[in-house]
Amino acid sequence: MATTVDQRTGIVIHGVTYPEDPRDMTGEEIRRHLLLPEEASIKVLDHQDEGTLTEVGISWAEDVDGKVVLDHIRQIIRERMIRSV
Repeated sequence: MATTVDQRTGIVIHGVTYPEDPRDMTGEEIRRHLLLPEEASIKVLDHQDEGTLTEVGISWAEDVDGKVVLDHIRQIIRERMIRSV
């Protein structure tokens, strides 16, 4: 699990699940896992030494419309967040 941050909107999504530690995944593997298009790029920031969770940052190509970004954020929340009951 990692905190996932959309750099364009500043939206922070807590509780996103990953098949393995995001620090051990490539940006391409993370992009595919989060169901993101090629216009999105991924950067993993490791804050483990500071006692906080790993942060996965999502950046977008400038020509990607804001609505598209928000649609993908919604999809990540629906498909990849831990569900607490």
